[in-house]
Amino acid sequence: MMETLVTFLLTGSLIQGVLCGFNISLPKRVEALKGSCVFIPCTFDIDQQYKDDLTDSAKRMWFKAGGSTAVFDSSSPNTGLLKGEIFGTATQKNCTTRFDNVDQSHRGSYYFRIEASGKLQYNYKGTTYSQVQIGVLASPPKPTLSVFLDQQKVIEGSSVSLRCSTKIFCPSRPPSLTWSSSLIESVTGQQYQSQTDIISDLNFTVSHRHHGVTFTCTATHQLQKQNTTKRSRLLSVQYAPKNTSVRINPAGLVLEGRSVTLSCSSDANPAVNYTWYRDTERPLNPVQTGPNLTINNTDPTHSGRYYCTAENKHGTQNSSVLLDVQIQTHFCLRPADN
Repeated sequence: MMETLVTFLLTGSLIQGVLCGFNISLPKRVEALKGSCVFIPCTFDIDQQYKDDLTDSAKRMWFKAGGSTAVFDSSSPNTGLLKGEIFGTATQKNCTTRFDNVDQSHRGSYYFRIEASGKLQYNYKGTTYSQVQIGVLASPPKPTLSVFLDQQKVIEGSSVSLRCSTKIFCPSRPPSLTWSSSLIESVTGQQYQSQTDIISDLNFTVSHRHHGVTFTCTATHQLQKQNTTKRSRLLSVQYAPKNTSVRINPAGLVLEGRSVTLSCSSDANPAVNYTWYRDTERPLNPVQTGPNLTINNTDPTHSGRYYCTAENKHGTQNSSVLLDVQIQTHFCLRPADN
């Protein structure tokens, strides 16, 4: 695990300072979360005239710019202002360091010092060498959430990939990513790690059920206490008409002379256009457009099956209803004969 972390840290973009055989490679700036750790990837070299003085017992030390006391000493890594661990050995010329429990007071510039027996005692500071700036964030940033499509729009049946990522501040305690959605069903992403980020991909084939669903990615950072941040994305899915239906209003028996309205509804995105037909027309010709068909002063000639066609650019769907107009029968009551 330790070798993996060191390999991870030494592959970044680093700044070098060189003078008379002494040189150091480390980033100009690293960021930490308050309460977490920070890694400083670092390698150094020395002038060849001091090579015999460099042994694994040499002290590898860090100083804060402007200070005269070491804030970290490899010979006693848990006693200085900054506590943590330095990786590898001095003879490997490794100065990669992890500082633990970083807080706002640790912000600032730091430089490295090698201190060995004999004459090898050297500060890698000044204008020739870069110093590392440690920045401390009070809280973790929100994760990023992106949508990748196999076509320009999200259409039912197409493949969609939601990608969530968040920065790794402390590789020994990386954050975790979890998915949730407004659907009842659980969602699980495929998680992996890059050099600087934790990434989780959620891949699925969309259906109309995903329209209007909010997907949320939650990043959990293991600080002195757990800290979570979230990012959400609302998915808009286009799909052909579904669940098209027709109802009669008022419901129940339709009597001659009354008014009746046939209403058509359909679930679709984008919204549909409605067209009405009667089965008494051959071929079927449109009677009316729009979701409602109102017939005033009904009579038996209005009886028959009415069809509603719901249509958008992704397809059509039909539904029908049988309208039966009943003749009102009037009774005259005559007085009984005595």
